[in-house]
This record gives sequence, structure tokens and C-alpha cells, in this order.
Amino acid sequence: MTGKLRICLISREYPPDTGFGGIATFANHLALGLTALGHEVEVVALARDGDKAKTVEDTGIRVHRVEPYEIEGALGAVALCMPYSRYVLRSSSALWKKFVELHRANPFDVVDTPELLAEGIIPAVTKAAPLLIRLYTPHSKFIAEQLHNVTASFDHQFVAMLERVAMLSADVITSPSDDLADFVSRDLNYPREVIRIVRNPIDTDKFSPEGDKALASDGRKLVLFIGRLEERKGIAYLVDAIPKVAKSFPDVRFVIVGDDTNNARGQTSVLAELKESIERHDVSRYVEFLPRVPLGELPNYYRSADICVVPSVYDNSPYTCLEAMSCGKPVIGTSSGGTPEYLGDSGILVPPRNSDAIAQALISLLHNEPEQQRLGSQARARVLEKFDRKEIARQTLELYNQARTNFLERRELAIYRKPIQHALLDADALLYAYDQQLYDLLYAQSFRFRVKHWWTLTTKRPRLTIAKLFVAFARLAFRTIGHAPEKARTLIEKLDEDIRIKQRRAAPESIR
Repeated sequence: MTGKLRICLISREYPPDTGFGGIATFANHLALGLTALGHEVEVVALARDGDKAKTVEDTGIRVHRVEPYEIEGALGAVALCMPYSRYVLRSSSALWKKFVELHRANPFDVVDTPELLAEGIIPAVTKAAPLLIRLYTPHSKFIAEQLHNVTASFDHQFVAMLERVAMLSADVITSPSDDLADFVSRDLNYPREVIRIVRNPIDTDKFSPEGDKALASDGRKLVLFIGRLEERKGIAYLVDAIPKVAKSFPDVRFVIVGDDTNNARGQTSVLAELKESIERHDVSRYVEFLPRVPLGELPNYYRSADICVVPSVYDNSPYTCLEAMSCGKPVIGTSSGGTPEYLGDSGILVPPRNSDAIAQALISLLHNEPEQQRLGSQARARVLEKFDRKEIARQTLELYNQARTNFLERRELAIYRKPIQHALLDADALLYAYDQQLYDLLYAQSFRFRVKHWWTLTTKRPRLTIAKLFVAFARLAFRTIGHAPEKARTLIEKLDEDIRIKQRRAAPESIR
């Protein structure tokens, strides 16, 4: 590929405002890697909750922060019946709206977006520009394995369907691991050889063994976990292993860094459940919990550790594994997902959901300092060879070239063929029609819903309620007398149309 490319990364998560996980980390490393190679990169991402839309420039990259799109009528019934889908539609629409604004002013050569939560659904069906979709963990995977307590409800199935449509309409699909590529190939009945493998990139200069340490040593060996406190990350299995490890190796200290989630039993706090387990086994003196750390500060925490544990139940390619390796730390990971492809022979693999295996691996490694040093050095060398972000950016540019070629060949296959600026209007009309159907069904079938509807409407929108009652009585009067002046009928019809528009906006309030 020759010449400077103009690239749009669409990613709802992007640091520092919304740098919550692997997608944000990947997007940041890729954007910086592409910029270092001389290309123009703009990022469209969500704003942090409560923040207004804004555009900032950071290290040569323009980052456009957008608020979730206010779909007309806010889809009140959809919000009640399909809350997860409503979030997906609002956020994807907001990202698309900003992209269209930027693309019409100065067209992009290629768009890069995750498959997760269908961020690329509208770019995919409109064929607005060459599109690369990058796999993380599709919703169909969450449903199949019930990760994060996701079930096969229509709400979740709808999100999975949007993701599938986006992937099948993309010009190129890439995966960070063979494991994930194999799953998506089976799920989509899509040729496996067409899904290109591009590993996660990392800044090996920033994530290096040399530098400051965030955690002061107290003379004990430090075992580090970094990640969200949720079932998929396997933190409960690490905590269950702590009593066995502490009994065999008392001079140990566990530091657990990450935000709490409500994914424990009964959708309750995971942190509270972990602390209860630690108290019950009387090992509190060995464990310290810290909140999530910004991406820029993470290297200092990895350098503080002697051993890092990545006990994921499933991860397509955990960044915590790659970051620890890049900082020259020995890693204990699980054989699930893509972790073995990143860790190779530079760490220790244990089965997922196996506290005993985690405990035995930790005990063995804690008692063997030369092995800790050997694995750490080997991990650093592996990262330098395979995962440096400039090399990953070069590989990605090759795929952008392929996406542009495929785009020219497949452009006429676009599902949506109107001008791209009309897509949101048409999507809004379709969604509102579905929302109205759901609303009417709830109203017809549920007396409780009707009562709540009228009570909320009367208290929050009294003038609208009076207008609706006036129209209803006027029509009853017309039917009773059998005829009415044409001007009166026209006036009532116009009033009824105005009421419908206002009611559409009031609908969400009437079912809260």
C-alpha cells in the first residue's frame, strides 16, 4: 500500500475517558501505531457518562466523543422489553451520526471497528466506505457459554443478529486469535481461511521491565491480578486458591486491581462476594483490593509484581497477559480461549475454573525464583518478536489494502442503497413502528400497564392528557350525531396528529 491513508476507528471505548477494557486498549495502541507510520487517524468513541460531546486532539489523533443518540421517542416500549438492544441501537447510531458528518466533509479511505455490540452495523449495510471488522467476543459466544449471565433471550439474540449481519457485510474480518476465528467461522458458516489473524499490539517501550513501581515492597512475593471483577475473568477461582497458597508459602501478598461488577449470584457485587470468601477463610492479611488503574499507569503495577495471574474462564486474547509479558513477568494463565496463543512456552497454563490447579502452579513458581526469572525473560523476548505495535500496525495496513479492493468489488451488494445520511431517519422510522406495536400490545393486554400509562401521562403531561381526552370526546360526539362540519373534522385530525407526535416523545415517561 502506498500513500497516506485517512482512517476512522469507530470504537465506543477509547482511553482515557472510556478506557475500560481490551477494546479501548487495542484501539489506542493501533491508532498510535498507525499514526507513527505516517497515516491520519480519527477516532469516534462514546463520551464518559454525564459528559457532553467533544472533540480533542491527543498525540496527533483526533478523538470525537459523542453522547448516545436520542432516538426519536426514545423507544419507550423497546426500552422496557429489550433494554440491552436499545442501548446498542442508541450508541451505534450516535457513532454512525458522527462518522457521517466527518466522512461527508473529508472522506475516509477505510473504517475499522469491533464486531462487539454491532458498532459497525450501519457502516456495513450502507457500504459507506471500505470496512474492516475486528473480532473481540461476539454476543453469540456470550449466549453459547452464558458468559456474564447472558441468556438466549430475544433481546440478546437480536444483538447477536446485528453483529452477524455486520460481520457478513464487512470487507475484511480479522481476529486476534485462532480460537476466536474458529468459533466465528462455525457460527457464521464463514470460510475460516478468509478470517485473517492479527495479534493484539502493545507499546513495548512503555510496557517494559525498566521503570517506576507503583507498589512498595514489604518483603513478600507479590502476586498480581488486573481486570474487571467478573465471572469471565476468573477472579473467584484465584481467590479460592489463596488459602492453599498462603498455607504453603506464607510470605506472599495478593494485589487485585479492577472495578467491581454486579455479576455475582443474584446480580450482586462480585467484590462483596470475594471479600466474604476471604474473611471466611481468614486470609485478609494476604489480600489487597485496588480500583481500576488508568492505562498509562499500568506498567508501574506490573513492574511491582513477581508473578501475574490471568485466570480467565474465557478471553479471546487478554491484554493483561500481554502487558505482564511485555514487562518481563512470569504469567500463569488458563488454557481457555486465545491465552495459550499469546503465552506460548513463556508461562504456565492451567485449566479454566480450577482453583486447585492455580494454587499448585503458584506454589511451584513461588518456591522457584530461577524459574520466575527464566519465564519473565522469555515472555519479554516473545513480545518483542511478535506483538510490537508498529509491526501489528503494518500487518493491519495490509488488511486495509485488501478491504479497499474487496469494497470496490462488492459495493453493489450494499443492503441499504439510499444516500448514507438517510440511514438514521429510516432506521428511526422502522424502530418507532416496532416500538409502537409493542406499546399497543402492552396497552391492550395489561390493565396494570394502562393504569400506569394514564397515571404517569396525567401527572407528567397534563396538557397532553387533556388534549387526548378532548379528541376522544369529539370523535364520540361525531359518531353520536352522525355528521360534523368539515372544518371541525380537519381541526380534530390536525390536533390528533400533533398529539401523536408529542405522545411519541412522552412514551418512555409513561412506562417508567
